[in-house]
Amino acid sequence: MKISLDRTEYVAKKLGKLNGDKVLDIGCREMILKEYLEGKFNYLGLDYISKKSNTSDFINHNLERGIPDNLNNIDIIVALDVLEHIENIHDVYKELFSITNKTLVVALPNMAYYKFRLNFLTKGVLSGKYLFSENKIIDRHRWIPNYQSINRFIINNTPSNFTIKTYDYIAERKRNHLFYYAEKFLSKFFPSFFVYERIYFISRSS
Repeated sequence: MKISLDRTEYVAKKLGKLNGDKVLDIGCREMILKEYLEGKFNYLGLDYISKKSNTSDFINHNLERGIPDNLNNIDIIVALDVLEHIENIHDVYKELFSITNKTLVVALPNMAYYKFRLNFLTKGVLSGKYLFSENKIIDRHRWIPNYQSINRFIINNTPSNFTIKTYDYIAERKRNHLFYYAEKFLSKFFPSFFVYERIYFISRSS
């Protein structure tokens, strides 16, 4: 039994066994979520750059142009570490609710996590997603979300007919589980420092 799960597997476990749901995986990368989902489902991945771009269940699309017009009747939308990559984050987030029948799952990184702070203190680099490079970088963050600003963003931009359930995700530890338990404990008292990511399950009210 795993002590800690990577973010994608963690979300799949929280979703539970699906029953014919249509799942849209935004920012799907290599469609890892599809491997973790359980039950019966119809999967569709969407991303701007992916090695899976030649598969029938993939849509190549730049979210800076909004959500594709032909998407509708989606039961579950999963957007893990994708919204912070786009400039028009507020518009896209609100647009997602118009095509969601059941649940929207959003994960946003806490860039105030202690490892990012230490990295910036010692190396002057917050993370590779924020490099000011001499070459154009497509896959980069447009925002620096932290524990408090993430929560304010979700609460203030979620329609009133949806309910929000929040999870504080602790970074996966594949070997040294002592750090996982230590961070999990400390996150209860200092979430801004020790929560790696905030994950929201936002469901349409019945």
